Amino acid sequence: MTKKVLFFLPILMMACMVSFAQVRLDIDVIVGNRPPAPNEAQLMRAEEAKHPNIAAAMHDIEKSMQRLHEAPDDFGGRKAQAEADLKQAYISLRKALYFRLFKDTH
Repeated sequence: MTKKVLFFLPILMMACMVSFAQVRLDIDVIVGNRPPAPNEAQLMRAEEAKHPNIAAAMHDIEKSMQRLHEAPDDFGGRKAQAEADLKQAYISLRKALYFRLFKDTH
């Protein structure tokens, strides 16, 4: 009996630890420096579903960035500044939306 308990106890403990393990996002995924892994993408979609207004704002900014990129370049440098500002706003929204999934590496 004790041999069985000693054999199964570590397995049970590992199973419990794995079931409570939570996948976290790296900042590189949040800011768009690397694509999310499938499990990260699933978590991101779930978080977007919980906060549809923030997700919609992110999609609106993506559309705005594309339209601005397609616009002529004759705006005295203001277009480039607007593109940079939109990108920063987009990253800020992603940080806000995925805050609970972020793994702080500092």
